[in-house]
Amino acid sequence: MVAGPTGSPSAAPVKVSFRGLVAYSTLQLPLAMTALPIVLNVSHFYGEVINLSLYTMGLIFIFARLIDAVQDPLIGLISDRFTRRGPRGRLAFVAMMLPVLCAGFYMLFVPPASIASSQTWIATWLMASLLLVHIGYSGVSISYHSHGAELSDDYNERTRVTVGREVFGLLGMTFAVVTPIALTQKFGEIPGYAVLGLVFIPIIIVFATPTLLWSGPSVHPPVVHSERNVFLAFLSPLKNRLFRRLMLLFIVNGSALGVAVTVMLFYVEHVLMGSKTEAGIILLVYFVAGALSVPLWLILSRRLSKTSAWFVGIVLTAIAMSCAMFVGPGDFKWFVALSVLTGIGLGADYGLPPSILADVINAEEGGDSRGKTGSYFGLWALATKLATAIGAAGSLPVAAFLGFNPKKLEYGTTALVVVYIVLPVLVKICAALIIWFVRIEPERGSVHEEFRRHKLST
Repeated sequence: MVAGPTGSPSAAPVKVSFRGLVAYSTLQLPLAMTALPIVLNVSHFYGEVINLSLYTMGLIFIFARLIDAVQDPLIGLISDRFTRRGPRGRLAFVAMMLPVLCAGFYMLFVPPASIASSQTWIATWLMASLLLVHIGYSGVSISYHSHGAELSDDYNERTRVTVGREVFGLLGMTFAVVTPIALTQKFGEIPGYAVLGLVFIPIIIVFATPTLLWSGPSVHPPVVHSERNVFLAFLSPLKNRLFRRLMLLFIVNGSALGVAVTVMLFYVEHVLMGSKTEAGIILLVYFVAGALSVPLWLILSRRLSKTSAWFVGIVLTAIAMSCAMFVGPGDFKWFVALSVLTGIGLGADYGLPPSILADVINAEEGGDSRGKTGSYFGLWALATKLATAIGAAGSLPVAAFLGFNPKKLEYGTTALVVVYIVLPVLVKICAALIIWFVRIEPERGSVHEEFRRHKLST
């Protein structure tokens, strides 16, 4: 017998079967297909196709993101309450939120033709669609990821679960890159996006069904929140110092991606002198390399530790991005090669942190927040969005300050190189220093200590 997540005795850690692992993981594919178009395609669709004012659209995005950020911890608490309905209670909440996600995504890309001439009605439709899709996405993803963290209490099994899920997620991102381009080229802009909104519904039904029916049960007891004050319940995971450290590292490291994604299309067009098709190829290679590399990070994490493997991924990404300094106009093939390396680093960023989080949730350092998985994943979702927002908010003002302003027909390539390469590399170096010196994993030392111990043992 070993200690369970709440300190009570529990059976030996459960090993998740391959069938159960695949069944649990499939839902991540349509979730990833949802996330990327919202970031990449919605602004283009409403700004250039529907011709909504960019100023109005910016205000809507800011408001929707604020609501989205506030709701995540609340959704985590609701997910915890559903654990009282049995070992598959979180999946029941997932099933309830899936129609909300489908409705929001469909509405985003299929606005009624009757409101196309009114900026007010288009803005209202966009606002309602974004709020709906954010609620649905947060409700599904937070409860779904929380359930995955509770499939086993074994150190390596948790990584297996995360790796399986993120392989499907990176494949979903790959489809999300290709599908809008293919559909709009075949049917035109407005009909193509309408087809995108429509085909998403059967896709999510097909890939959610195995998760809801055949995913393994939670091995944790129902979560009980003793705090009567909802605000205190929101913040209870922050009592865990390991979680605070992991959040800091995750936000710092994730902001590098937020910076790069914001100006990626500008970089390809004005520095590499490439086309939109070449930009799509770069993204495709990036995500495919990430998906294929995730199992390799599982192997490395077993040999070293999860944080040590993540450190290797961060350093690899920093080195590969630094090499992009020597790539210029016409060097498309060289940039694709570097995208393979940065994609491999992306596999570490996606596959390992949620597994570390699952360990941290059940660490003794958490005190009375120990085992409250939904609350942890609610704050984790907030951290994910915060990392992206910090990167996006910092990149465009810096680029404008350095001389890149398309509105004024100023296309300074130096500014793009600084924002797309130099800033993310500096951020990655900061993340590497944090993870090298700071202990994050329960019952494991810092990466520096783990490498030293591994060297001594060999």
